Amino acid sequence: MALSSCSVSRYLPEGKYLLDEVRVVSEDNPAMAAKLRPNVRQLPNTRILGVVRLPLHIYCLSGKSNSYVNRTLKKMGEAPHIYNDTLMHKSCSILQNILVNEGYLHAKVEAKAKYDGEKASVTYYIQTKQQYKIKSLHYTSLDTLLLAEVRKDTMFSKLHVGMSFNSDLLKEERARIAECLHDKGYYTFRKDYVTFIADTARYSHDVNLTVRVRNGNGMARKGESGTYAINPIRKYKIENVTYTTHSDEGGSNDMVIVDSIPFYFRDALVLRPSLQKNYSLIEKGSYYNASDVKDTYISYGRLGALKYTNVSFEETSDSTLNSHIVLYPAKKVAIGTEVDVTHTLGDFGASASLSFSDRNLFGGSEMLTVQIRGAYETITQLQDYDGRYYLEYGADVGLTFPKLVLPFIPPEYQRKSKAVTQVGLQYNAQRRPEFHRNVLSASWSYLWNSNQWIQHRFEPIGVNLVSVPQKDQHFVDHYLNQYNSANSIMKFNYEDLMILRTGYSFYYLSKNSGVRENFFYTSNTIRANVETAGGLLSMASRMLGLQQDTLGQYRISNIAFAQYLKADAAWTFNMNFDRNNSLLFHLDIGVAFPYGNSRMLPFEKRYYAGGANGVRGWSVRGLGPGSYVGRNGTIDYINQSGDVKLDMSLEYRMRLFWKLNGALFVDAGNIWTMYNYDDQPGGVFAWNGFYKQIAASYGVGVRADLNFLVLRFDVAMKAINPAYAEKELRYPVICPKFGRDFAWHFAVGYPF
Repeated sequence: MALSSCSVSRYLPEGKYLLDEVRVVSEDNPAMAAKLRPNVRQLPNTRILGVVRLPLHIYCLSGKSNSYVNRTLKKMGEAPHIYNDTLMHKSCSILQNILVNEGYLHAKVEAKAKYDGEKASVTYYIQTKQQYKIKSLHYTSLDTLLLAEVRKDTMFSKLHVGMSFNSDLLKEERARIAECLHDKGYYTFRKDYVTFIADTARYSHDVNLTVRVRNGNGMARKGESGTYAINPIRKYKIENVTYTTHSDEGGSNDMVIVDSIPFYFRDALVLRPSLQKNYSLIEKGSYYNASDVKDTYISYGRLGALKYTNVSFEETSDSTLNSHIVLYPAKKVAIGTEVDVTHTLGDFGASASLSFSDRNLFGGSEMLTVQIRGAYETITQLQDYDGRYYLEYGADVGLTFPKLVLPFIPPEYQRKSKAVTQVGLQYNAQRRPEFHRNVLSASWSYLWNSNQWIQHRFEPIGVNLVSVPQKDQHFVDHYLNQYNSANSIMKFNYEDLMILRTGYSFYYLSKNSGVRENFFYTSNTIRANVETAGGLLSMASRMLGLQQDTLGQYRISNIAFAQYLKADAAWTFNMNFDRNNSLLFHLDIGVAFPYGNSRMLPFEKRYYAGGANGVRGWSVRGLGPGSYVGRNGTIDYINQSGDVKLDMSLEYRMRLFWKLNGALFVDAGNIWTMYNYDDQPGGVFAWNGFYKQIAASYGVGVRADLNFLVLRFDVAMKAINPAYAEKELRYPVICPKFGRDFAWHFAVGYPF
């Protein structure tokens, strides 16, 4: 890199300069100066952490020849940004236009370049002066009916008295008025029918704004009495609606009429006529509504049987329309395979799966998915079980209905609900030397969107039946029976169990707060889940007078059932400085409370800490609970789980070069138990001491963004280890040891 720094001059044309620095300064408005900088047409080469021009140095490592190595280095790097005087003056014009658009009508922008050897630096001097604001706001139109329609929705106006005179908001208001009128039947209304008159008084920074709404081609005409009257713009009604299923073979020779509506197709209907009609919000006899057209596209987009849809309109008179809806079917059947090879601690394994999907099972765009999978792995590292193997196999069957499968749901609500119903059935069998385990699961759930930012999932019923039909006697004697406590986690997780659950999930992704792609913006992501199990079974057991066993549990067909309440939530805050740098904060908390028929949570419902998506200074399931110290790394992972979770991360992400990005991060968190289990000393949660058991780590990461997926490699060091009391062991940030405190993780996707 040091050598490449000297070679930058090789890529500078004679008499040209490398753009070294760009500054945007303003004495009267520094915040606006920072906001404007990304809009400069020419910026310096990218600096990593604001110091090293790594992409430029990689580019300069290449030679002049057109060899593969040189082409690759140039592709991975970044060519020198050569100072351009024309772009500097153009940037001045762009910055001034932005300021004028934001209400700084008398703003001035000047630029000055300085040269130092082969480098040039540019400074843009901004004088915003005083911002113009709206003093009064009026709506006017010669068409009184049109004006009345506009005034009904002024509560949603983008403009209000006292705000800055912003041209971007004027454009948004123009689009809002047009959208409002389109939703009320004014099919021929256009955005350019909305104009603005801004009256500014001399020696004042107030704007008297008038919003004028024209009626398009409905001009004034002379009546019979000789006076002039306004020819109002008309509302359009839907006179006819036709549905056509497109065929790759061309033409739609067949037709069926249902409820006076023609449905055209070739050879056979792909979707039932009732379904085609129910998923359209465009109805004969109703007024034209642009939002209904948009929702119709969204509604059909939920149907997996369709590739895409086209909705068009044809004017039949000055107030009527014909609507043509054309559906393009997708491929009905798909088959897929997947094969993986694994290598874990010297043991080789392989897995394979075969999947089948039918996107239109019953002619109503029902999606059927069937998957069969199997896995095999040799076992050489398990004590007392040499020469054994691990076998897993199973099958999943899923059926998705593009509607709410509930009784007494009217078609109008079905169209607007944007909901789907999912039914699933899964079977999984595990065959290990120590035990055999079978899991049969079934679920029924509903998914829907409130809007484009909020998604819901409600699972009214889900069932898991866990069966452990066989346990090796050596495993029982040397592992399970060594835990004499009735509340042994090891014993509990190798017993037959039933889980009857109900759950709800919420997901929210906010809009970016910035208005331009390249400058500062923030966004938020929120996930929340609530799940309960066993309440109804417990109530039914008491009502039926069932007897409890020696552990105080009710059993159904000699199988105990789990009873718990679980809730967790995650929040991610993203602060994007520009297209190359961002700072993210992540908070993940969860609490699960076993009660009644359960002395502890089922293992798959418990929380764990560490790993690629947790506190990265520890391996997966290697941290906690609390100050608990794990016994070994093969069996004790069951004990390193808990009922309470806290994860916090602060991560700075930067673009490096080519497809590689970097990250610096600090993680903190741990897990705890709700009860003081004998198997997990030091793991119970206490309000007056949990904060002393929060672990912390720090590290760096490299991510390869391949567009279709992200490959991530993170390395981390422990900073605070709550498992120890001694200062040297508890605070490895002060006394680090690589062999003891280092962890690395390879994963697909970002941690949050």
